[in-house]
Amino acid sequence: MIAWSGASRTRPTGVPRGASPRGVGVRRTTVAVVTAVLVLAVAGPASAGPGEDVLRPGERLGPGQALLAPAGGDVLVVQPDGALGLYALDDQVRWSTGRGVPGATLTTDATGDVLLVAPDGAVLWSTATGGSGGTLRLRDDGDVVVEDPDGGVVWSSGTGRAPAVLDAPGRLDDGDLLSSPDGRHTLLVDGDGGVQLRGPDSSVRWAPGGADAAAQPTVALELRADGDLVARGADGGAVWRSRTAGRGAVTLVVQDDGDLVLLDDEDEPVWRAGTAIGPSTLDPGAVLGEGASLGSPSGHLGVSVTGGALVATWRGRPFWSSPAAAARTLQVSDDGDLLLLDGAGAPVWSTATGGRAGARLVLEETAVLLVAPRGEVLWQVAVPAELVAATPAPAVPPPTDCALVDAPVAEADVVRSRSGIRVHPCLAGSLDALVAAARADGVVLGGGGWRSSAQQVALRRAHCGPTDAEVFDVPASACSPSTARPGSSRHERGLAVDFTVGGRTVSAGSPAYAWLVEHAGAYGLRNLPSEPWHWSVDGR
Repeated sequence: MIAWSGASRTRPTGVPRGASPRGVGVRRTTVAVVTAVLVLAVAGPASAGPGEDVLRPGERLGPGQALLAPAGGDVLVVQPDGALGLYALDDQVRWSTGRGVPGATLTTDATGDVLLVAPDGAVLWSTATGGSGGTLRLRDDGDVVVEDPDGGVVWSSGTGRAPAVLDAPGRLDDGDLLSSPDGRHTLLVDGDGGVQLRGPDSSVRWAPGGADAAAQPTVALELRADGDLVARGADGGAVWRSRTAGRGAVTLVVQDDGDLVLLDDEDEPVWRAGTAIGPSTLDPGAVLGEGASLGSPSGHLGVSVTGGALVATWRGRPFWSSPAAAARTLQVSDDGDLLLLDGAGAPVWSTATGGRAGARLVLEETAVLLVAPRGEVLWQVAVPAELVAATPAPAVPPPTDCALVDAPVAEADVVRSRSGIRVHPCLAGSLDALVAAARADGVVLGGGGWRSSAQQVALRRAHCGPTDAEVFDVPASACSPSTARPGSSRHERGLAVDFTVGGRTVSAGSPAYAWLVEHAGAYGLRNLPSEPWHWSVDGR
C-alpha cells in the first residue's frame, strides 16, 4: 500500500542536537511514497499543500491524499475504502477510523471540527472539536492531534511515541522516559525505583550502580555537555557516572536491540550498558560468531559462543555449556545439525541431529530448542526451574478481574508474561503457572496472545474477504480459518492464547492438546472446540 526507501542509522537521525527529550521525533528516514497510491499534492485552493503535516480550517483531503509528518516517519491517508489510516515506516497500521465509504473526504471545518465525510454528505467520523478553532496536525512522534489557536491539544489519537534519544546537555527527571523506536525497551525515571532500563516484559535490565542501585536511590539521569552520563541522588550529588567526560559523547540512545548507548558526533559508541538482546532464532546456514548472541524475547535467556564453547545464560549467568573445544562460531547446517566450528571451519562439537534439513535454533522464554520444519524438537536445553522461579516478577500493573475486561485493550495495557506471551495483566500469573506446570510434565508450550484491533482487521481481510462487509459483518464461521469480528476477539482483550509447541500450533490428538484438556481449566483457560490451539478465559 505504501512503499518507502531509505534506512535509519544506529542513532535515530533527524533529532536536533540539544533538543528536549519531550516531544522529540524518534527518527527521520528518507522517504519516497509511491505516488500511484498516495498523492500528497492536493489540487484546489482549499487543500493541504503537498507533503504538509497540517490540515487547516477549510482545507480537505480527498481519496488517496495524505498528511506527512515533518520528518517523514508517518503518513495519515484517506484510504481508497474511505477510512482514515495512520501508517508508520514499516507499513503497519498504527491507527484507523475503522470502516469507511469509498470516495470519502477529510475536512477541517471553520469551527475546528475534523470530519470524515461520505460522498452523500453523511459524517462517518469526527473529532468532535467544533468551536475550538482547531487545526489537524500529524506530529513527528506519530501522534495525530487537533490544536487550538494557542497550540493547546484539544484532541489526540493517542499514538505518540516517546523519543529514543537524549542529546547533551539534557536531563531526565521523575516521569520522563525514552523508548526504543520499536517500543519494546524503556529508560525511565521512576519515583520509587529511580533510573531504570526496562525490557519487553517490564523487568529491570539495567540501573545505574548495578547491584548497589537499591542502596543508592537515583532521582535523575543527566547527560552533561562534557559527555559524562550522571545519575543523581535526591541531594543532587552524583550517585553513578559513565566516566565518559571528554570522549565526545553527545547523544544517549535506547536501541531496538535493548542496549543503552552513548554516541559521539560521528555516531560511534563510547559507552554501552551491555543490555542488547540478540535475535531469537538462528536459521539454516546462518552463523553466530564470537561476540554475538541470541536472546529470548524478554532477554532473560541468552546463547553465545564464549571461551571456545556454546554457553547458555539466564539473566546473564551461565547455567549450561557444551564442552570447551576452541570453538569460534556456531552454525545450523543445511541438514539440521547444530555445529560448533573452530577457526578453520572444522566441526568440534555437534548435536548429532543431521538428516533433518531445514531445522533452526529457537530461543523461547525458558528453553533453547533445535526445531525441525514440522515442529519436532530435535534437541533442547531447558532453564532449570529453580532459576525461573527465583526470577523477580516483572513490574506490571496490579491484575484486575478478567471478567471486567469487556472490550479491546491498547498495547500499553498488556504485559509480556515470563513465558513470553503478551496478555492482559489479569491473565499473566495463571498463564505462567500453566506453562511451568506443562514444562514439568514434558510439554514445552509457546504461543501468541494479545493482538491489536488493526491486526484483527488485517486477519479478517485475509481470512474472510477484502470488503468492509466481509471484514466487519460476516460471522466468524464464514471465514477460513474462523476469525472473530473486530472488537469481539478475546485476543484483542489479551484474554486468549493460541498455543504452540516447537513453533507449530497445537493440534487435536497431540500430547500438548491432551495436557491442556486435562489441566488448562485449573488455570482459568477454556478451549474453543473448533480450534485446538485457541484457549481463552471463557472459551470464546
